[in-house]
Amino acid sequence: MALPTAASAASAIQAYRTQTGQYSKTLLTTPVGSNNAPLVSTYKGSDGQWHPLVVTQQVCSLDANGAPQGCDNLTTSLIGQPSGIAGLDAHGNLTNNFTGSINGLEAAALVGGGAVLAPVSSPILTGAPLTSAGQQPLISLGRFPIGTSLSDSRISDPFQSPDALYIGGLPTQGWAATNGSANNDQARPGSLVVTGQPWGPFNAAAIESLLMSSSVDSQNGVCATDWRQGPGHICGADGVGQYIGVTNVEAMIVGNVASYTANSVVLKTPLTTAQMAQLRVGMYITTNTLNPTSVSATSTDYWGNEKVTQQNYYLSVISGWSSDGTTINVSGWDIPGASSHPTGQIPGSQTGDALDTWASNYGSQVVFIGNPNDGSARNEYLDYKGYHAGDDTTGATQTIGQATALAHALTGDEMDLRYWATRPNEVHLDGLTISIAGDSGTPLGRAALTPDSYGLAISGDVHNSLELDGPSDGNTILSHSFYLHGNEGVQTLGGVNRPVQTLFGFSGEVDGDSSYNLMGWLKKDNTTANGISGASFHLGIVDNGYANSLDPSQNGAGEIVWNQNGTNQGGLSLCGANACGIDVLPGGQVKLDQQMNSTAPIAMMAGEPIQFVPSDNNGYSYWYAPPSVGGLTLSAKTYQGGDAYITAYMYQEGLYTPSSSSSTCTTGQFTDDSNYHYVCVATNTWKRVALSSF
Repeated sequence: MALPTAASAASAIQAYRTQTGQYSKTLLTTPVGSNNAPLVSTYKGSDGQWHPLVVTQQVCSLDANGAPQGCDNLTTSLIGQPSGIAGLDAHGNLTNNFTGSINGLEAAALVGGGAVLAPVSSPILTGAPLTSAGQQPLISLGRFPIGTSLSDSRISDPFQSPDALYIGGLPTQGWAATNGSANNDQARPGSLVVTGQPWGPFNAAAIESLLMSSSVDSQNGVCATDWRQGPGHICGADGVGQYIGVTNVEAMIVGNVASYTANSVVLKTPLTTAQMAQLRVGMYITTNTLNPTSVSATSTDYWGNEKVTQQNYYLSVISGWSSDGTTINVSGWDIPGASSHPTGQIPGSQTGDALDTWASNYGSQVVFIGNPNDGSARNEYLDYKGYHAGDDTTGATQTIGQATALAHALTGDEMDLRYWATRPNEVHLDGLTISIAGDSGTPLGRAALTPDSYGLAISGDVHNSLELDGPSDGNTILSHSFYLHGNEGVQTLGGVNRPVQTLFGFSGEVDGDSSYNLMGWLKKDNTTANGISGASFHLGIVDNGYANSLDPSQNGAGEIVWNQNGTNQGGLSLCGANACGIDVLPGGQVKLDQQMNSTAPIAMMAGEPIQFVPSDNNGYSYWYAPPSVGGLTLSAKTYQGGDAYITAYMYQEGLYTPSSSSSTCTTGQFTDDSNYHYVCVATNTWKRVALSSF
């Protein structure tokens, strides 16, 4: 028991009102103090005069001789004194520490060790450490009472949770005990510092565990094996600072529906007292009645991937309930994803309404109470308000005013590793790890995930969606299909011997034993030159393996080379697996390094000529066709029937004599022998003219 201090004691009632409505003087008494004198001898009445007090002695027992024994009077002088009582502050918290011993054990040790024999429980806990301005609340549990409707006087703020522990942000002058409404609008700052050491599996493995669960005594999943079974069930002794566990939590209550109204649901079976104790104003309530005509159950993302079945069922928020547990009031039923949101909707009564058979399949109307329809482990919300930083509150100008906030940079998650080590490969870092896999024995693997599922998504109207800043000699991205190295180059004069450096690669498996790798790499061609003049860049295909571990100078299957061999700066070359065949020079000229073969006509457009440059010092250029294809035929044709000419200083042909004037020939064909020049003037008709010496 504790008494208030004299400063906070209530005034004595000097008169009381009788049943007839008249006031009668109260008989005021005072006990005898420890010095056998009245504690208070006189008092100043409401009439301004001093009046004596009647001295009384309360008798609580008799001694062995039958003499009366006085009662122990609890007075403010006993607060915090030996053989006295512990005091309470304005928030109901003890103002004295536990001292002394119980059965030889220090009281402080018993309290700290959780061995208090008579624990004290309270519906409200408030911590208000002293400040220079007095006691100001820092911690609150139970500040906001639980009400049964929005009109309940105990609910001052329906958006606050009566089940939450508040640290900081509490009004410095406290709040109304009846409904938690703040007495002032100035908040005391607060922070949470949790220090500990993981020492075992499950909850003992984490300093902080945030578990989304409806179960009693939930455990996190760190080293989640039953070590009591011995070898094979011992984990790697993991330790975690913060663990967040999220699941699809079950509804607190699933109620069978008798009927709906626009603002309520009537249950077939009334809620029990225990179930009603779980209800809160502002709690989720979801039906199993949907309307696919308002919101289609199927949808796709931007790339056409099918998304998870959309929520197209009616839901609401509880605004109260009846005392008999049969009716739950809501703020109106709605399908949040619908294009329109009319008032007065009654689940099951709208055109297109149907019972859900995908998310649940009850076959009759039910409501799910007190559970979310999705789950997020963390939702960070960064909010910058320019009008706190001096911006024109109207947004009309860029004039800077008197700012109350100086921060102009907001940061989401930041991870910093600082290390001190003496041995190579001494420290391992896992920065951000996203692991996705089905439970052991799951009937369905990745097909259970919707095609629009992702491990990491970055979106938004920002200049840089992703910045990767690592060492030049490190791997910026390392994966089975894509590899990106740092911007490390090849050797420089006096530098290390690194003739080839892979920059990036894309790998694609052809089948189980082979693959193509599209890779980009640098090659040092001239060891006596610095800069790009002495190096080439290659973009090509390398057979088999993975790009991050291949030597692109081997197993090549063709490439494009810029500055091939360090001799074509500003140009590029098209190369096969063994040699380059086409060079494009800096001026745009095309140079063929190898034989050119064509299986289709080669056409020169815009009337440009074909020039045959002599191939040796004798000035000969060769047109060649092997005997296997019937020799060489030269044909000069025009589309409009114009003349075509072949001009040369000399023509050489093999001598041939037709067997007769009717030998097989084609009009226009000609030949010669040692005596005549023969011309085929019509099909299978030859004429000749004699040759003469000169």
